Amino acid sequence: MFEGWGEFYLLAGSAAAVLIGLLFVVVTLMHDKPRAYVLRGSSLYMGPIVLHMSLILVLSAATLSRGLTPACFAAVAGAVALLGLVRGVAVSAGIRAWRDPKPHWTDLWCYGIIPTTLYAALGVVAFGFWREQAWAEQGVAAVIVALLLVSIRNEWDLVVWLTPRPDGSE
Repeated sequence: MFEGWGEFYLLAGSAAAVLIGLLFVVVTLMHDKPRAYVLRGSSLYMGPIVLHMSLILVLSAATLSRGLTPACFAAVAGAVALLGLVRGVAVSAGIRAWRDPKPHWTDLWCYGIIPTTLYAALGVVAFGFWREQAWAEQGVAAVIVALLLVSIRNEWDLVVWLTPRPDGSE
């Protein structure tokens, strides 16, 4: 299983690890924001990015594990999909409920709906692995790339939002 995919998953896992590291740098930009605002924002915005990158690391590590059966990988991918779905729904609800300041319309889509949809797709891929379908190998790679891309976009969005501005400018 996953023969010929080693370099892809090594690259994807490395990219996820680097992006997690960059978020630690981003946290240092939060010093001028009110604490309550930062705590709520980090749970709805930064937390999901860290989760996506961590789950990409888990999936990448699982694909690189020797002797992993399709059923075992299906269980790992299914657990990742379930965790991502639950978190995605919670983030979507939290962003919809946030009123002050009103989130940009892309926040709901990029932090909530798109990742939730990708985790639903991962659930389908996990079922494909359980049924030992040939397309499942490409499916997990596609979900990982899509999660990386949306997380890169979200990390960029977060950095732009957190960047200190002169007083009076938004």
